[in-house]
Amino acid sequence: MIPRIARISSGLFLVAPFLAACSGGSSVPAIPLSAGSPAVGHTVRPARSGGYYGCPTFAHGKPYNDQISNAPLDPNSAAYISSVIQAGDGYSFYASTGVEQVNLADKGTPLLTVQPKSKSHSFPVPYPWDSYFYIEPLGDHHAMVVQTGSCRLYEAYDTTYSSGTLSAYSGANWRLTKHFVPLPPDDPSAMASGLPLFAGMVRWEDYEAGSISHALNWDGIAHTVAQYSFVRPASDTDHLPFYGSSSYQLPYGARLRLKASFSTSGWGPQSTMVANAMKTYGIYLSDTGSNGNAIYFANNEDGTNPWSSGDLLSLSKITMSDFDVIKLPPIQQVP
Repeated sequence: MIPRIARISSGLFLVAPFLAACSGGSSVPAIPLSAGSPAVGHTVRPARSGGYYGCPTFAHGKPYNDQISNAPLDPNSAAYISSVIQAGDGYSFYASTGVEQVNLADKGTPLLTVQPKSKSHSFPVPYPWDSYFYIEPLGDHHAMVVQTGSCRLYEAYDTTYSSGTLSAYSGANWRLTKHFVPLPPDDPSAMASGLPLFAGMVRWEDYEAGSISHALNWDGIAHTVAQYSFVRPASDTDHLPFYGSSSYQLPYGARLRLKASFSTSGWGPQSTMVANAMKTYGIYLSDTGSNGNAIYFANNEDGTNPWSSGDLLSLSKITMSDFDVIKLPPIQQVP
């Protein structure tokens, strides 16, 4: 995500996972916790397959949990894909691992008022936050908290925590047990599009359950999406100029589907699981970087990275030309 005020490239955080994944072999080492290790006596609870510590990825149905295997294509699907490639996004997909992590809170976790870093954004509810909670340590400084019991999701971008003060540039919160409610226009979340980072991540609980049962977030290349256009369920754009001459600029919130004919023969179980999710649930254009087409993966709560870089390297065989664009909702504009 690139802040609308004094925007800079956010792609740096994708470089380290990409280089590590290309090395092959074992899992990428987890990046140390930026806010310190879990407090003494803190118990890491076992994961529950089929959900996230008893919490779903929003209520069953649109937009994250509906299957789109047979959904109609946009009449301009080929033109959109060609436009994105023309603008410079011919990169392969890859797994961004070892960077993102979800913090778990409960009813005893302290609540902190988030101090906004921008006058254009606000945080209407306090966030549950402990001093050892994880903040993504590279370019975007994402923070995610799932409060078990209530199953409320809290997310923030450009997050800092110091001397008891929690601050962030933008963010949002949702109830995971309810249907997803898009944010108002011109309103980002932890990602520029306004979509939730957590909902589109690949989590170890997905792998334990045997499959991914939700859509994925796609972090595309900066300057290959529409400057001011989005479609629901997104709510915002990066306001970056489009690199290319085509009028078919892909808006944030566009949902793409990996072609059913794409073969994963010989792939490992983790990469096969991701590709199958791309065919069944699709990917949302949700954010922009500069180093490739990233799919976010979550570390375990204790900071360890369970993913196999050798297995996930197969995702590099997927490119934009392997996708179709699902019929777009009405295109909206951010001024």
